Parts: sequence; C-alpha cells; structure tokens
Amino acid sequence: SPDGRRLYLSNTAGNVWMFEVSDGRIASPPTVLPLPDARAPNRKREIPTGLAVSADSKRLYVAGNLGGRLYELDALTGRLLRKWETGVAPFDVVLTGSKAYVSNLGGRFPQPGELTAPAGKGTTVLVDPIQALPLAGSVTVIDLASGKITSQLTTGPHTSALAVSPDGHYVVASNTGDDTLT
Repeated sequence: SPDGRRLYLSNTAGNVWMFEVSDGRIASPPTVLPLPDARAPNRKREIPTGLAVSADSKRLYVAGNLGGRLYELDALTGRLLRKWETGVAPFDVVLTGSKAYVSNLGGRFPQPGELTAPAGKGTTVLVDPIQALPLAGSVTVIDLASGKITSQLTTGPHTSALAVSPDGHYVVASNTGDDTLT
C-alpha cells in the first residue's frame, strides 16, 4: 500500500492475502480477504490477478480474471464496495488520477452473433475468421469518481501488464500475443 503499512498478495484460491507491515517487515500472519464468486461454469471461485491500492491506501482494486470484473474492496476489511464488468480475462489494473485502467487478455466481451471460441472455463472470446485466434485485447477505463466505464480501448492481442508514466499522463499496455506495446 502507498502508506507502507500493508502488503497484498493475490492467489488462485479465490482470495487476496493482506499482511501488516511494520518497520519494513511483515508483522502478522495473513488476513484473508475473500472475493465474490466468479459465477462461471465449472468454477465458483474467482481468480484474482492484478492488484492496485488507492493513493490514500483505503481501497484495493482487484482484477477478477475468471469473472471478467474489476472489484473495489475496502483495503482493510475486504468488504466489496463496487464492481465493474471489464472484458474477457482481466489481467492487470493500474490507477492514475481518478481513473482505473484494466487490461483484458481476451478483449471486450463478445456481442450476440459475433464469431467466438471457447476461452477457459465457460468464457468465450472474439476470434478472427481465418485462424480462430483471439482478435484483440483491450483496456477498460473506469472513472472512479462517477463509477462509470468511460472507454473500452482496443489493443493488440493478449493485453497483459500495464504501466503508468511517472507524470501519470500515459498508460502503456503490453500485448503479449504480438510482442507490441499500446
């Protein structure tokens, strides 16, 4: 956390572990912060991936990979505050200003009638008609002040890691499907 008092760890058990930090050392056993169920076929528990903590250290943002959501939790108790539908297989989340940026490995959610293929446990992904490979990744932009999704930016395939420039004006997305940056 920005205040240096907590350390968070996501894991595939469907929760986030929070450790108290004191004098630069872990000072407690983990507190388990559960996530909402993914409500996905064949798997109930969410898979948390990217984590980000608000500048005031009060909110924890968790990319829910299986459920296609970004969760906003109370950073101390883990209580669910808000959630957003982001895209297929969210991977990372970064914060800058009053916005959250979420990378989606499989891009935006498909619309009825679009060409799709299976993507993991009960999810589908948009694919190109020739090779049946994922069409593109995406970055979902959420205005945290209003609580609304403001943009769904198309990127290269398998958009994964995100980084914010030191001045906070740019967000860069790594597209692992074609070794490019957006």
